[in-house]
Amino acid sequence: MAFHSSQQQGGHSSTFRHKKKQQLTSVYAADKKGGNSQDKTIEINSPSSQQEGGTNIIVSKLSSITETITSSKTAKGRAILLLVSFLYGTLNVSLRAIYASDGAPAASVLSLVRQCLSVLTFIPIILSVNSNKKGGEETSFSSYLEDSDDEEMKRPMWMAAFELAFWNFGAYNNSNYAVDAIASSRAQGLINAGLLFSPAARASFLTQTSVVLTPLISAVAGESINSSVWGGCALALVGLFLISTSSVDSSAVIDASISGESSGTSNVLPESFSFNQGDAMILLGALSWSFYIFRTSQIAKKYSELDLQFTKTALLAGMYGAWFLSTAAATLQSGGTLLSLWSGWQSLPVWILLVYSAAGPGAIADLLQQQGQKEVSASESNIILCLESIFAAFVAFLLLGEVSSLKEVIGGLFIVVAAILASK
Repeated sequence: MAFHSSQQQGGHSSTFRHKKKQQLTSVYAADKKGGNSQDKTIEINSPSSQQEGGTNIIVSKLSSITETITSSKTAKGRAILLLVSFLYGTLNVSLRAIYASDGAPAASVLSLVRQCLSVLTFIPIILSVNSNKKGGEETSFSSYLEDSDDEEMKRPMWMAAFELAFWNFGAYNNSNYAVDAIASSRAQGLINAGLLFSPAARASFLTQTSVVLTPLISAVAGESINSSVWGGCALALVGLFLISTSSVDSSAVIDASISGESSGTSNVLPESFSFNQGDAMILLGALSWSFYIFRTSQIAKKYSELDLQFTKTALLAGMYGAWFLSTAAATLQSGGTLLSLWSGWQSLPVWILLVYSAAGPGAIADLLQQQGQKEVSASESNIILCLESIFAAFVAFLLLGEVSSLKEVIGGLFIVVAAILASK
């Protein structure tokens, strides 16, 4: 009897579920015809709707993960550029120490020797990477990161390297280590020649205008520049102005040893200010550095860091070689000797500093800068690299015992705030 009752209950339950299913089917069909909003509710409760809902959740999760990865890549790029700015800061101090040594090399000699040492630095890196490739291991330096049909990829890699070498040569000048205020240590012929006509302090400030020129170039090229980046550029320029005008006296002695005559302690903007040819050369040097940063950001993702930077460094060595030959010819013509271009060449400490400057702030910094600029815009990259001035002051304090002035400290704070603002 109990068993029969159970069957009856089961039958009733089965009949109820069958009727309920029919009702739901009828409602679904009616709503489908009438476009009733209940259709969505029923679809959600159906197995297929639940599957679609699960798919949407997965897509949402993947999107969130992608955004996290993207932001982490940007953060990694900023961290890499921060390391690069530190390396550039140590370069400033290293070369100032070389110039302060007895029988210091001429700017063209120092440039050529450093660049040749940088080329040699790449050799063990290339051998190590090739060895890892043969073993099937992943390397830190990528090959071609983007397979695209743009015009950039249609030209040989050496042409891209030559372009970067050209902008780099136009903007690199080892003589601005003689001017402590020109902390970027990036100017060659243009700024070197400009220092013959412009006071050191003014030259240092005009060099730093690259922090504003870079976003201007990017904007003209059609890139969107955030207001925070523009604000960061303005703050960085103010900070660089304070730093570049705070150490004219200390730089004058070294500047005179290179240019052959004292630059004095002229103000950046004297009362009888006039724009001369030296100022124009220095601004062109700053513009050249801005183009280097801008083009590096555009090229960075398209070529292997190792291939591109090694080729660029080798090409630069050739350019520096031409500069050295012209200097040597002028020296011989004036009755001097080649030894006079570097009478202290036997100094071991100087060679140690040269090797370090060629390896760390040279080859390795170039590789890291290209890696960092893959993820960070040219404008923000320039602001981060301006932190070099702060690192240079810190290293100079530790190694040389130099104490920064109040203006330098305030200027450094401006640059730090600028870097934080630009990263927003």
